[in-house]
Amino acid sequence: MSIENEFDAFSEGIEPGGLRSRTQIKLLLTFLVSRLQEPMSESKLLESLQLHGLANYFEASQAIEELIESGNLTRADSLVYLTPKGELSVDELSQELPKSVKETALADALKLQLLEKREGENTVDFQKTDNGYYVTFRVNHKGETLMELSVYAADFEQAQQLKMNFLKDPSHVYSTVAAALFV
Repeated sequence: MSIENEFDAFSEGIEPGGLRSRTQIKLLLTFLVSRLQEPMSESKLLESLQLHGLANYFEASQAIEELIESGNLTRADSLVYLTPKGELSVDELSQELPKSVKETALADALKLQLLEKREGENTVDFQKTDNGYYVTFRVNHKGETLMELSVYAADFEQAQQLKMNFLKDPSHVYSTVAAALFV
């Protein structure tokens, strides 16, 4: 089976190799939802397509609505799920999408899920000072704070960068600091 690759979607914000077909955007969204181990919010699904310019935000948002209206996806508690109807066609039709697009979208979605999980388990707070910010990192495990560390940042952008780097791998930060202190 072959789908039409007609360029009928807005291309604003789309990188080379991104999707310009509404049908392909719907297929990619259905593929993503089917491959994720845990459900994802609509906003995170949309964000995952934006990280590498795979689909126009408004087209992807409209595609989710159309997939819900057609019964291929459903929404509950702001999370998006694949329905049995959507499962029937996802494997066959997703073969029509470029492998690189599927791999990139899935990797980005998984990265966002992991980041969201880490943000829920660990905390980062900013305290503004006259000359910058103190960024306080807390590594938590089963309700206990294992480590609390404050670092100075010259401006808000630097503070944000520290937060993102910490949330990439909080256990690495913890183990590095602990190893330096215990050795």
